[in-house]
Amino acid sequence: MGQLKGITPVIAIIVLLLITVALAGAAWSYLSTYWGTLTAKTAEVTDAFCTSGDTAVVLVRNTGTSSLNPSEITVINVSSGTDPSGTWTDLSDDSITSLTPSGVAKYSVSCSGLCSLRITVGGRAMPVTVQC
Repeated sequence: MGQLKGITPVIAIIVLLLITVALAGAAWSYLSTYWGTLTAKTAEVTDAFCTSGDTAVVLVRNTGTSSLNPSEITVINVSSGTDPSGTWTDLSDDSITSLTPSGVAKYSVSCSGLCSLRITVGGRAMPVTVQC
């Protein structure tokens, strides 16, 4: 009977390296897709102020990598827990259908006294308080 031979150490190391590279590639692919999805729809509140005595204005900048529709931005009146029924416009007061990356939109809502809002984009909630 012949002698059984095993895999040489060099071939074993090459196989282990190939497995490691394949696993690292799979992890990279998953994480880059996850991170891209996470950062695609984000925004920040840049300013909040009162105009005309009873109109609260909140400026929101799209800091994500894709366009936002106003329907993807949730605004809640913290006191009542309801949508305050404001309007989304650009800085020239023209209505908007989409907010491009790095673009700024203006949310205007009727408010008297202290107006507390919570603006949510992509799972991130931003509290805003305006005194009118």
